[in-house]
Amino acid sequence: MVESSSHDLHPAHGGRFVLTRIGSDDALEYAVAIHLPEGRRLDTRLRWLDGQPRLEPALPDAWAEAETLKLARVLRRTPRPSLTRWRGP
Repeated sequence: MVESSSHDLHPAHGGRFVLTRIGSDDALEYAVAIHLPEGRRLDTRLRWLDGQPRLEPALPDAWAEAETLKLARVLRRTPRPSLTRWRGP
């Protein structure tokens, strides 16, 4: 049996995006954790205001923010309790 560690959750390239639904059933809101190379992690919240996805706080990494907003389209069409995706740069 191979033991895994938190290092296995951080990609060498790109990122692993984990979106977990929070709050009531009435409002779509997700906690977002983005695992990046070198053990870096970004955290934000995704919600929709006037039908447009918003990240609060905004992310300091433009690529990670753009990829998160792409995933927001998937969740807007088909809300689910969680979504995990790996994305390359």
